[in-house]
Amino acid sequence: MGILLLGVLLALLSIAAWTGRESAIQFAISRLHHDAEAILSSMDVAEQRIVRSLPPIYRQPLSGHYFMVYFDNGEPLASRSLWDQKLVIPDKHPETTRYWLAPGPQNQQLLIWQSTYEKEGQRFSIAIAEDVAPLLLAIKRFLWIGVAASLATVLLMLLVQRLAIRRAFARLDSIRKDLRDIRKGVRTHIGTNAPEEVQPMVTEFNQLLQAWKQHQERSRNALGNLAHALKTPLSMIYRHGEKNGETRLTDQARQMQQLIERELKRARISGRAVVGKHFCPEDDLGDLVDTIQALHHRKPLQIEVDINAPNCLPFDQNDMLELAGNLLDNAAKWASHKLRLRLTSNSKLTFLLEDDGPGIKPHLREALLARGKRLDENQPGHGLGLAIVNDIAQLYGGNMHLDQSPDLKGLRVIVTLPLFNK
Repeated sequence: MGILLLGVLLALLSIAAWTGRESAIQFAISRLHHDAEAILSSMDVAEQRIVRSLPPIYRQPLSGHYFMVYFDNGEPLASRSLWDQKLVIPDKHPETTRYWLAPGPQNQQLLIWQSTYEKEGQRFSIAIAEDVAPLLLAIKRFLWIGVAASLATVLLMLLVQRLAIRRAFARLDSIRKDLRDIRKGVRTHIGTNAPEEVQPMVTEFNQLLQAWKQHQERSRNALGNLAHALKTPLSMIYRHGEKNGETRLTDQARQMQQLIERELKRARISGRAVVGKHFCPEDDLGDLVDTIQALHHRKPLQIEVDINAPNCLPFDQNDMLELAGNLLDNAAKWASHKLRLRLTSNSKLTFLLEDDGPGIKPHLREALLARGKRLDENQPGHGLGLAIVNDIAQLYGGNMHLDQSPDLKGLRVIVTLPLFNK
């Protein structure tokens, strides 16, 4: 836009300079024509000389005003101002009046006007010249000043336009801040103090956010309700299979029960989370630890939590609570007295959980990660928790590692998640 505007200004400036130059030359030509008429009236054609005085400028040497008269016969008559110089005239007797620019003495730029006359039976031509170098220099100076003024005008206009646009869009800063807060999980909707021009869009976006959150909440609630509703009839089917010795029926019922326990655990552990909210370790893990201790109140558990991470992290609160909840719940089943959870954040988010339980032999650790695999049938649901954790880690592009705790001697679980946006 700025280049186009500059081009238009330069084009207009060039037209103005050319018009000014032509107007000045035409004005000078009219003056030369008048001087030629004066020379004609002052000249004795028979004697081929000037008999009446002319303006003093034609007598001053190299004054920039000159004339020469060319006769059909005889020597040309030149003004005293030419001194010993001559005008460069290509045609001594032109058929028509003409004018042109030509170099003159002392680097002068001469505008030469020439016309042919006939007086007292003799034919002759008068060539009269004027130094127009100052005029052309003034026009060139005007052109450069115009170019500089055009550049300054364009830059000023662009600056004013930039300031005006920034001032106009500054009204949208509140919306941008609200969107950033929504992305961070601090807000759940855009504020209503948006400019009137974008208010309909803000309203539609808030309605979309609300509908999305309600849909997620309904889905989670429906999942929990369905799991609760299926648990009782499934127990009856399981007992019926055991009573009648139908092992195939009891195996299928057991697998269904494990899946239902998984969904119930998801609803129980992450039920306090707000849909779409980001994970805030200090607040969320404290509540989660209280929940785990309440679920395992019959065992004297000591749960240590060490957090070295920002107040909020760009992970979904539900997912992180489900991950940490399954880690803690699974470890609480096997720990004797002590659990230790460390959370660190640098280029990655790392959950490190240790317990003082019996641990798992190395050749059985990979089997534990298989969905629904249980290493001890006496502990209902064991194995589902770590499978869920592994699913969440893979969903976020992370990984899970199992080994032995060097301090507590039980199982150590390390979950690492990429932290793309701190």
